Amino acid sequence: MSLPALTDWERTRIGLHQAAQVVGAIRKVDAVPLPNYLHLALEVVPEGVTSGELAPAVGGELVLDFAQRAILYTCPEDTVYSVPVEGHTQVSLMDAVLAAMEKAGHPAQPDRSKITGQERLNIQPDAAREYNQALYSIYTAIARFRARLFGGMSRMVIWPHGFDLSFLWFARGLDEGKDPHMNFGFSPGSPGFPRPYIYSYAHPIPPGLFDITLPAPARWTQESWKGSVIDYDALAAEANPEAKLENILLKIHTAISPLMG
Repeated sequence: MSLPALTDWERTRIGLHQAAQVVGAIRKVDAVPLPNYLHLALEVVPEGVTSGELAPAVGGELVLDFAQRAILYTCPEDTVYSVPVEGHTQVSLMDAVLAAMEKAGHPAQPDRSKITGQERLNIQPDAAREYNQALYSIYTAIARFRARLFGGMSRMVIWPHGFDLSFLWFARGLDEGKDPHMNFGFSPGSPGFPRPYIYSYAHPIPPGLFDITLPAPARWTQESWKGSVIDYDALAAEANPEAKLENILLKIHTAISPLMG
């Protein structure tokens, strides 16, 4: 299946990102700390992204449904409360979700210090559906690649701060702060990269890393960060982008992992 073009979708990207940050802020309430900060992360589902099961003190699950343009709260009693994103700012969306949770009998008191957006969220239906397709397709390809690796790995998650999907592969150990590892992920766009891209990096950077010839269309970047980039637009032009991405990432890992010690 081909990937959608994702044109004229910048406002939708911002809106989905800010809505995901609302889910992420509630996800953190009373969450039990996990290695490598995974208790702060969201997960991909066919509908969009989910908080997963919230801490027992809160209960239930939050899903940001891209196609419905809504945050769905399924409370522990299995009743579903839908909060449409349309018409809200990030701040008022948080208010509305918390009101729905309180109505369900499961109030929460998240840290709101980073939920500050005051502009109306503008999520276009077609663009949201296209990003849903793009994210799930790339998630599927990266998951298949991950399944072919040996060694320690983290879960594949969405980070609310950057709205990027990623997982860690460890050369040894399992601590991101001290053990050598590679990070593989997908970003919808970041400073210096206005278009979506797939990325990888090695930490610490091993000697000879940038002497490696990457498989096309992957390329090195050494600007705001150092690692490999596969431009989404180049991947979308492929006849079978999922299989292409899976094989490119496997070649990158095969070339770099022996340098990690």
